[in-house]
Amino acid sequence: MIDAMMNDVERLELLLMKHWDIRPTRIQALSTGHTNKTYRIDCGSRAAVLRVSWPGKSADQVQREASMLDRLGSSPRLPTLPRFQSTLNAQPYAQAEDGSWLHLFEHIDGTPGLPDGAESAIADAMHTLAHLHAAMATISANASDPLAWLNERYARVSSRPAPPLPAILLEHYDGVLRRIGMHLAAAAAWIRGPARWLHGDYHAGNLLFANDTVTGVLDFDDVGQGAHWLEAAFALFALSRDATDEDRFTFDVRHWDTGLRAYAALQPDDEASELIRLKRDALVDLFCADQLLIHLEAAQRGLWMPGPGMGFLACWRQLLASPSPVR
Repeated sequence: MIDAMMNDVERLELLLMKHWDIRPTRIQALSTGHTNKTYRIDCGSRAAVLRVSWPGKSADQVQREASMLDRLGSSPRLPTLPRFQSTLNAQPYAQAEDGSWLHLFEHIDGTPGLPDGAESAIADAMHTLAHLHAAMATISANASDPLAWLNERYARVSSRPAPPLPAILLEHYDGVLRRIGMHLAAAAAWIRGPARWLHGDYHAGNLLFANDTVTGVLDFDDVGQGAHWLEAAFALFALSRDATDEDRFTFDVRHWDTGLRAYAALQPDDEASELIRLKRDALVDLFCADQLLIHLEAAQRGLWMPGPGMGFLACWRQLLASPSPVR
């Protein structure tokens, strides 16, 4: 294990030298999500963050993120967003021999995840999302479907073989996928609104906080298009959920309400806010469908396996137990 870690560090050192002419004094692995590996890079008194994608990530996805961050970089009222350190070839990213993509970002101060006493932090997170959506609304989108990013993810997962899940989950895998398809088809009858650019994975792990205030928004590598208010609803569940409950999907209603009020104060669409409240149960199932698709796609790439404390099993059981949606 030590040799493997040393080999990994040495490989990263060589890549940093080759593409950025940086000789790091320390490389520290950071907590990451299901798709990328992230490292803090110290070079004297300077710090940066190196993100390494999975091999096989498409060039289109990489370029989409770079374009989005470039366009959002000058937006007012946003916290710090990831800023690329250009390679020696003046590119925002590089590609390793194994096909993985490398991004070197400027370091952003803050701690990922909701701090204790989360209610004010949730309000600020939803204020931040409202400002982010306002900035994204100025960028031209080409989709017409308000469920576009969900339907695209569902199509990708459905077209690939089932990942190597535990037998007890594989037994219901086809049924869960069918249920997800049913929920998406039913939602098409009542989900409204223009399709705009959105973050695609807005949750506490992709936010940096200091004193209950968002200092940075991370991980724009899954940006997609869809209804802003639908992403806001998903963010409410992500920020108020109890990920330790594996038996069923649960969330703090008070925190959820606080977040919705905060978002609606800056994105005052009374009809959308009322729809979020009236359709909350149906939105829970859609959120769970989205969470399962994110995790299953990562599992299909060999990047993730289900475990406790992630909320995956709760969403799985939520969809199996919920009534079939009515179109």
